[in-house]
Amino acid sequence: MAGNKAVRWGIVGLGAIVVDSIAPAIAAIPDAELVACCGRTPEDTRAFAERFGVAGRYDSPEALAADPTVDAVYVATPNAFHHGPVIAAARGGKHVLCEKPFALSTGLAQQMVDACRKADVILRVAHQIRLEPALQRVREVIRSGVLGRLRSIQFERTAPLDQAGDWRKDPSQGGILFDVAVHLLDLVQWTSGRSIAEVVTLTHPDRRAGHPDDTISILGRMDDGCHVALRASRELPFGRNDLVVEGTQGMLSTSGLRWVDEFVVEVKDASGTRSDRFVPTPTYRREIEVFGAELRGERSLLPDGEEGVAMVRVIEAILASAQSRRVEPVG
Repeated sequence: MAGNKAVRWGIVGLGAIVVDSIAPAIAAIPDAELVACCGRTPEDTRAFAERFGVAGRYDSPEALAADPTVDAVYVATPNAFHHGPVIAAARGGKHVLCEKPFALSTGLAQQMVDACRKADVILRVAHQIRLEPALQRVREVIRSGVLGRLRSIQFERTAPLDQAGDWRKDPSQGGILFDVAVHLLDLVQWTSGRSIAEVVTLTHPDRRAGHPDDTISILGRMDDGCHVALRASRELPFGRNDLVVEGTQGMLSTSGLRWVDEFVVEVKDASGTRSDRFVPTPTYRREIEVFGAELRGERSLLPDGEEGVAMVRVIEAILASAQSRRVEPVG
């Protein structure tokens, strides 16, 4: 897409994340326009279209993807239903921004990647937290080598105690693993430049009894031997929501990275202690902005389809470990 032409968006899936964050973000950006939508029912689609002034109202992802006024499709369906809309968008020649988790199996994920590659359209996964300057600073510090060889990464994140969405109660696509822990898994690998090689997992409630997890603890080993300890929960009214990275020559720690007015990144090494402070940014708006820039040739920090497939491999290992209570290899 040349010049500053507005990106014309279609959205498939009209749940709370779209109503509260994505649609308002598109409306706030001068070079973005919401022109089409497709919800679960005609009634949902009509109500959303009337609320946000959307002209194109469709009853299927295929019909929306055939709309010639649409440049890009935001796929925000429940987690188990990303595959169909992504394939439809690719076949319609539309660029795709897909919500996380990208897919629920590596087979489906690879089909989505292959379809977008064949259609020569851009595919990105909506891990918008990468766009926080504080996390970009974390990545810069780790990759500079100032911490030495990494030995430990600890990350925790809490979610509201009660969130709407029936999919969250479905163990096949819900639970805190798919809702929040996927962000932590993405960030520890993206900031460090390393891949998780094996995992062992505990969940509460126990996934072995057929329940979705409200708290998950993941212990992992990265491909260079660094240990990773992640916890995500929607059962805790208070949490640190922080990140600690320890290496052979220094350590990095953050303040809480959620529910605060300021993020702090602190680095300690033999030369002393240094701190950087950051104001939280509107990351949903940023992901719409950077995706539009991608269409004009500027590569963003959002993960591509291959990174999405790699993440699904990690998720599959975590789910296997939650059942076996054993260390499971990734991939």
